[in-house]
Formats: sequence, structure tokens, C-alpha cells
Amino acid sequence: MITFEGKHKKLKARILSERPFAFLLVFIIYSFVISRFFEDKDLRYYAYFLELALLILCIVLAINSFKSIINLVTIDENKIILEGEDFNTKWKKSVSLKETKIEAKCKSTRGGLCSTTFYLKLKNGKKSYIVNSFQTFSDEQILKMFNEFKTYKGEKIIIDEKLDIMRTQEKIEKCQSHRI
Repeated sequence: MITFEGKHKKLKARILSERPFAFLLVFIIYSFVISRFFEDKDLRYYAYFLELALLILCIVLAINSFKSIINLVTIDENKIILEGEDFNTKWKKSVSLKETKIEAKCKSTRGGLCSTTFYLKLKNGKKSYIVNSFQTFSDEQILKMFNEFKTYKGEKIIIDEKLDIMRTQEKIEKCQSHRI
């Protein structure tokens, strides 16, 4: 059994992250486009309806983007225990190791490799969990977690996964030398 503990991020820090503001920006841009498209007085009610629907969609997506966080991951021989928070309520979930698939992913930004966030997506049936969505775990922990998952499950690492692992290792090597 191995446990990985990440940093705790409060709800306020998650709300003030870049994601909710990205949805706000999308709403503003599309709202402007909709208002320009429906300038005719007879069509303004359609514009109001579309803007309201877009606002509701953006609010729901923004809330879903920051409401959950995973702080603690424990990998055992036949289960994975995930602990985190929904808003400010602590939760704990145990999922079967055999029925769970793992994907190593990255979220790139314009800042280059050093500002890229690597995360893991755990899929168990129809439910999926994102580990490191708010940079709570270090890149080394993400690599170790991925490798331990594959070891406990007895799976080999495929070529696509090796590319993500190599990219993560490259980030660790390049970006740690810049910090020193």
C-alpha cells in the first residue's frame, strides 16, 4: 500500500483560479456576438433567451470546474482510496483497482513546458476522477502515482503513455534547474 498526499487548496483559492474566469470570458464574448447577431427589435427576445441559457451553462460549468478536489490517493492491491473535498465537505471514495483505467494527461499553457500541468484521469465505469486538477501534487508524485498504479494493476506502459511520461520527466529536469 502506498499513499500520496497533495497540498490542500481551500475553496476560495479554487474559485479564484483561472478556470471560472475563463468561463466568464467565454460568456462575455458569446454574449457580445449574440447581441450583434440579433440586433433587430423583433429578435431581441431570442437574444435574451440565448444569453440566459449561455449564462446558466457557464455558471454550471464554472461550478463543476472548482467544486471538487482530490488531496490524498492511496493505492492498495485491489482498491484505490481517493480523499478530497466537494466545496468544503470532506469525502472519501474507494474504487476497485481492476475496474479502473488511468490516463496521464497534460494541460498546456502559453508559458511553455514549465507552466504545463500534468494530471491523472481515473475512469471507473461511468465515473471519472481528476487527480491534480489544481496542482496539488508535484510532477514527481504524479509520475510515481502513475507507475505505482500500473505496477499494482500489472499493466505495461504503452507508447502514448511513455510520451507523456517523458514529457513530464523533461519538465522536471528543465524547470527544476531554472528554479535553483
